[in-house]
Amino acid sequence: MSTDLLTDESCGLRERKKRETRRALNLAALDLVEEKGFAAVTTEEIASRAGVSARTFFNYFPSKEAAVIGTTAEELESYAAALEEDVDGETPLESLRRILASMLAPSSIDKELRARRRRILLGEPSLAPALVGNNIRIENALTAALERRLGVRSGASLEARLTVAVAIAAVRACIEHQQNGGSGRLERNIDQAFERIGAGVR
Repeated sequence: MSTDLLTDESCGLRERKKRETRRALNLAALDLVEEKGFAAVTTEEIASRAGVSARTFFNYFPSKEAAVIGTTAEELESYAAALEEDVDGETPLESLRRILASMLAPSSIDKELRARRRRILLGEPSLAPALVGNNIRIENALTAALERRLGVRSGASLEARLTVAVAIAAVRACIEHQQNGGSGRLERNIDQAFERIGAGVR
């Protein structure tokens, strides 16, 4: 077996181990928040539940908020790639509607992780500031992807950032609506929000 092949296999094992550790920390954080409430959970408890050291926790997440709702680099790349692809008959806003809704959908990549994250986002208003920070990361990644899709230089046009910002704001409004006792299913509210803004943003 060649040295190059051994190196590739080693890199693959390391990456898989990192993904497994990140997921274990995600699930541990979500489990503990569901059991105790967000305010009562510590980073040390999350690390212990996941079977790693507190130092290892901080190699993956900067805070307990990030462990609960932080979007991984792999997820960001996946969302950006999906938006960059120009689907026949689908406007950028429609693509964003599909992609952003999928972030909250229990049927997407990791059912267990996403379903728990969604329940907690709807039940823990104290996570709102961290959610805003996470949304900024998502907004920047999606804006860059939409600029590439539109064939414009980064920052050369307001269109991409405005479209992404409006789409994210619509989803956030729907989440906050339910957090504050609003009626309706989240998916349906998101659909209605995009229908209302669709006439103004193509």
